[in-house]
Amino acid sequence: MEEFDGSFSSIFSNLLGGTQARTGIFASLLVSIIVFTYTSADLILNQTDLVEYAQTNKDWRIFFEDDIIDGDGDNLTFEYTEIWADQDIKVIDFFLDDIEVEEGYKIAYIDVKVIPEECHGDPEREGYCESGVWFEDGGESECDAVTATFIGDNSTLSGQWFDENSVLTGADSDCEPIYLRIIIYPNYNLDNDTTQVAVNEFQALSPWKINGWGEGTVSVQVHVDVQSYGGFTTGILDDSEEIDIEVSVHQFRPSAILESSSTV
Repeated sequence: MEEFDGSFSSIFSNLLGGTQARTGIFASLLVSIIVFTYTSADLILNQTDLVEYAQTNKDWRIFFEDDIIDGDGDNLTFEYTEIWADQDIKVIDFFLDDIEVEEGYKIAYIDVKVIPEECHGDPEREGYCESGVWFEDGGESECDAVTATFIGDNSTLSGQWFDENSVLTGADSDCEPIYLRIIIYPNYNLDNDTTQVAVNEFQALSPWKINGWGEGTVSVQVHVDVQSYGGFTTGILDDSEEIDIEVSVHQFRPSAILESSSTV
């Protein structure tokens, strides 16, 4: 063993000068190499598994929180009442720019209820309809014929006009309300949830966060054919019809829960 003079060469010479020292150092070095190799291999394998998992499609359950855009608590977005004369055809517009969709929500669908004068949806009215005739307070009158239609030609409303769940036109001559519906958001099927295959939550929710749907004007055309006649001697008993139109704009907010990995 050399005399120690404080230099690097002297340090290494003294460290490796003895057999026991060399054996201990080589043993420590060997153990370090083994541990490093094992740790590196494990890290690479874990990283590979993580990357593979991140790239694997998974089944997600998408839930929809649905409510009506309603400013005054009556479960209606718009209301409109007007008198239609016999054979009147009127188009009533409801502007979606006038409402505010909550942050994180999209418009799902729009319901329209057209209510004829005889019922008006008033539960306090005691009249009833039978075979197209309205009976009330001892009198009777023939129910008027009402037709209601979503106007699609040249419409600015962005929605699913050809969706099987959309009801774009309706008619009634039995003093009953007419119910219309147009699906606004693509593939919204009126259920509370659906499934989606995607690699992560962001991709699973991305189809339900597209802007541009539910913009424009809801245009409803109503045609009234007044039927209330008293015969040749009495003449016309009624030559007009009061119509109420109620519009409910439904909005939804999506959320996702992982169900399982998919082999798809």
